[in-house]
Amino acid sequence: MRIQALDRLIQNLYEDKVCGNLTDDRFVKMSQYYEQEQQELKERAYYLRQELSKAKEQSDNVMRFMRSVRKYTEITELTPELVREFVQKVVVYQAEKINGRRTQRIDLYFNGVGQILLPVKDKRETA
Repeated sequence: MRIQALDRLIQNLYEDKVCGNLTDDRFVKMSQYYEQEQQELKERAYYLRQELSKAKEQSDNVMRFMRSVRKYTEITELTPELVREFVQKVVVYQAEKINGRRTQRIDLYFNGVGQILLPVKDKRETA
């Protein structure tokens, strides 16, 4: 790994400096460069670990949701138990009149996966 290689390079620089094989100016420039590279790599590694953790958590949530879905393959009735199992929250918006018809938007957020946007067909198109 490059971070450990940089540790060794910095150690060798110090040893070369102590032995007189390296000028003070050259030692400072090289050690600053290696230190900066090492810090950037550490920050990048931290960021990537955070992203990996988020992706794993999201994957775990989807798997839990899919296990719940498999339990209920043929739902014939919406029961409070089913709602608690699947629905995290429901957001209901104020009703509006559009083209003389009362409409109301509702957003469903499912446990573990959030909101799933499905295409909506206008009832007038199917009639």
